[in-house]
Amino acid sequence: MSEEKQMMDSIVGDLFFGEVKEDNVFPYPGFTDEQQDFGREMVNAVNKFCEGTLDGEKMDHEGVIPPEVMQGLAELGLFGMGVHEDLGGLGLDYTLYSRVFAEVASFDGAVATMIGAHQSIGYRALLNEGTEEQKAKWLPQLASGEKLAAFCLTEPGSGSDAYSIKTKAVDNGDGTYTITGQKLWITNAGTAEFYSVFCKTDHEVDGETKEKISCFVIEKGMEGLSFGEKENKMGIRASETRAVYFDKVIVPKENILGELGKGFKIAMNVLNSGRLSLGAGCVGGMKTILKLATEHAKGRKQFGAPIAEFGLIQDKLALMAARIYATESIVYMTTGNMCKGLNDYYLETAVCKIYGSESLWEVVDQGMQIAAGNGYMKEYPYERIMRDSRINMIFEGTNEILRIFLALSGIRNPSESMKALGKAADVSKALQDPIKSVGVLTNFAKGRLSKMIGQRLITKHHAKLDKEAGKFNSLLGQFAIQVENTLMKYGKNIIGNELPQKRIAEMAMNLYVMLAVISRTTSILNSDKIEQDKKDYALNLARVALKDARAIVVTNLKAMTSHDDKVVKETSDQVCANDGYGLDIINF
Repeated sequence: MSEEKQMMDSIVGDLFFGEVKEDNVFPYPGFTDEQQDFGREMVNAVNKFCEGTLDGEKMDHEGVIPPEVMQGLAELGLFGMGVHEDLGGLGLDYTLYSRVFAEVASFDGAVATMIGAHQSIGYRALLNEGTEEQKAKWLPQLASGEKLAAFCLTEPGSGSDAYSIKTKAVDNGDGTYTITGQKLWITNAGTAEFYSVFCKTDHEVDGETKEKISCFVIEKGMEGLSFGEKENKMGIRASETRAVYFDKVIVPKENILGELGKGFKIAMNVLNSGRLSLGAGCVGGMKTILKLATEHAKGRKQFGAPIAEFGLIQDKLALMAARIYATESIVYMTTGNMCKGLNDYYLETAVCKIYGSESLWEVVDQGMQIAAGNGYMKEYPYERIMRDSRINMIFEGTNEILRIFLALSGIRNPSESMKALGKAADVSKALQDPIKSVGVLTNFAKGRLSKMIGQRLITKHHAKLDKEAGKFNSLLGQFAIQVENTLMKYGKNIIGNELPQKRIAEMAMNLYVMLAVISRTTSILNSDKIEQDKKDYALNLARVALKDARAIVVTNLKAMTSHDDKVVKETSDQVCANDGYGLDIINF
């Protein structure tokens, strides 16, 4: 990678400043010819295998992935998609990895969960941080599927607050560590043989002993390692989830991944990349549901006509397809830029996870509504897919905590740039030294004015998207002003105010959606290789998706200054005081 590529800025991060670096956005980072050739071949192979081998209903009922499925996945190389070919993997880049993973997810959520837990997060720390010796020791067997991996972070008292884990690794002073503790809800736990385990370790800091997080590899068969019963889950039932217990497990120092005390960052980097494949998997699931719903809508007749001809069904089908188009656009905008050298992609992958999982849930819900009574019956796949889909909004960071993460991470850099004004919470502080403050405030005012009147931030879009691009430019300027207003109003206290954080996150997500959709559609419209009917279809999908995203941004912009946050808090406090609803129609 060149230095220029390594310095590529986060697109979502720039949005918080009201900026877009067009060279990072246009042209859309679509598949290269080489990626297309390999991708089609790989996707076709996966499709053929899954169609002939996967029985989602049977796996859901029996709660297990059969050995022949595991063997077939291994033969396809699906356990080592991101591992270098020299170590037995396929060596896929982020874009191809995501597309192949999406194909698996289109057939079965439990199988996709198992594969994702194995490589998207299970041995990702080894890929990211492992020494050459460690990689040579473990990756060949992990990539071949001979051994399965698990990611062990969550504990009974530690979910989103990862830093509060209690599992402890004690230095024995002889080149080994003793690990004691437990992990909860670990996918692949009982069948895995390689565990990335995050523990607290002691460190001397300024003469005091402080605990930090470190990452260790624990292998199946080590004395003191045991497991709980298999969890009886609502969905993805064929994937295995158990508690993992460590009772004085002795681990050699050679099993430390990365630096001691750097485990929190290691875990976050793992989850950041893992969220990307989750977003891609949601695309696969949405495509399956839309196909089922479309077939039903075309075949089901009421009042003498297919229900696909009824306006309310058409509205659902159009929005379902547009959500797929939008999610696909942000996922592959992100993967393409990661391949080009985007290093800080945590904001983008958070958006892909939140938007993708919630779009999947919306599409599944609408698909079930189109199927009506059929959708509610177990003989059809809708209800199983609905159960399988629900977990996506929970694992790898709940969507609530990721909204907070997105908002607070995004506003951090604008807050730094506003330091020259004095405290961000009080611009008038800058006036305490009037002469010194004139230049600062003048520059600040100029910046706000340019955002208010709307800069032509994106100019490389196709002419057929002029209207949509103009609205994006206007909304982005208003968003950046609201970020500044929020910082001036709350200052450091923004950390404790989650409702404005949510609104900021919603706007950032949907602005990224708009940007990715405009970029992708521009590339499609400009292509000489794409037939006109497909261009027309893409343009319509874009317009539906852009209208949907724009409405969310506008709603949240208005709510920044006109909201009922105080009433919401008071009502919630009352609900808690009443231990629930607290009213009975008999008395009230």
